Amino acid sequence: MKSDVRSKILRNGMAAMVVALLIAWPGASQRAAAATEKIIHTFSGPDGINPILGVTFDSAGNLYGVASGGGSSNNGTVYELIPGSNGTWTEKTLLSFDGGPGGSTPVGGLVFDNKGNLYGTTKLGGHNGVGIVYELTPSSSGNWTEIALHDFGSSGDGAYPVGNLAIDSSGNIFGTTEGGGAFGNGTEVQGGTVFELSLGAHGVSTEKVVHSFGSGSDGNVPKGGVILDANGNAYGTTYAGGAEGQGTVFYISASTGIETIIHSFNPGASQGDAWHPATGVTLDSEGNLYGGSTGGYDAAAFEGGGTVYKLSPQTGGTWKETLLLALGHDQFTEAIYSNLLLDSTGHLYGTSLDNTGGRVFKTFPQSGSHVTWNFINPFFGTNGTRPAVGSLAIDSKGNLYGATQAGGANNDGVVFEIKQ
Repeated sequence: MKSDVRSKILRNGMAAMVVALLIAWPGASQRAAAATEKIIHTFSGPDGINPILGVTFDSAGNLYGVASGGGSSNNGTVYELIPGSNGTWTEKTLLSFDGGPGGSTPVGGLVFDNKGNLYGTTKLGGHNGVGIVYELTPSSSGNWTEIALHDFGSSGDGAYPVGNLAIDSSGNIFGTTEGGGAFGNGTEVQGGTVFELSLGAHGVSTEKVVHSFGSGSDGNVPKGGVILDANGNAYGTTYAGGAEGQGTVFYISASTGIETIIHSFNPGASQGDAWHPATGVTLDSEGNLYGGSTGGYDAAAFEGGGTVYKLSPQTGGTWKETLLLALGHDQFTEAIYSNLLLDSTGHLYGTSLDNTGGRVFKTFPQSGSHVTWNFINPFFGTNGTRPAVGSLAIDSKGNLYGATQAGGANNDGVVFEIKQ
């Protein structure tokens, strides 16, 4: 059964998608790329293969990420990249997953707590075979110790965690599973949950299912994790479900625990909307949400390309959706499988997948509802390909960092830096 699930992941979760022809939202314009890419690590197998896009910095400028395969038992790794004084980076494998109680196939990014511990999830492995939440604790010697904090898959619990985790001000951990819950059927294409994990001493933790998806017109199959606002309210997306079956954006109140659908995607020709968001949302300082989708409909130009959308809170508790950007559709479909990164000046960054490998895009804020945009770097072959899952990271100089699931000298993926 485990091999069948792993095959499904490779078929469905890592398939390259997309487009030779790229068309912006009406009125937008492409700008010439003015960025330089540098490969800072090439994977070779024992250190991991198929790294996910999302990486995270520590306070010293070291980068951390996960590879969904490879390692000592071919179940994935956690790695660290340490910058040197001459522009080189040194890779250190912090953990090779064992495929059993210690987890297998990490496809969600890493998050730090305020003590320097790392947290993440694996989609498979654990005592029930459907994933775990783990903690990595550093020692003074530089080694890291893994603790499996929670095994998914008990009765009514979630299964197959894939999105990023979030930590609230009290140290509680929140995340999503794309299967399981009260309405799951044992697969990753039905049901799903938002869960909360409260930590105690010595690796003891208590899990609570905050919400189970898949009932009625509710959302179904959340893939992108959640984000928390300053009050601890959670926001996220579901890939399917909702009023039209094309996915939703949801909100869960920290005070009541009640879930509310704030948008059901409806990509009919007269609506002009996104469909099937595989990523989470990003929150700005004014409470607006931004996200990407794997497809959408722009009646003025084409059908089928991925979109960037914005949801703005309105008086009375409603939300207004605006499509900021629509990517091209021709023989193939350009799709967004990355979370969006919002910088301090209002630029959004993300990646799109196409049949040739994918690209990094940047949007430029404009008055009204439109944005201009350009692709600042393509990924083809030796410089990496298939940048997906998680979000880009940005340093204090505005340089971007991420990983590709394939490509590079060994076709096992790379970690890259893009200087703007």
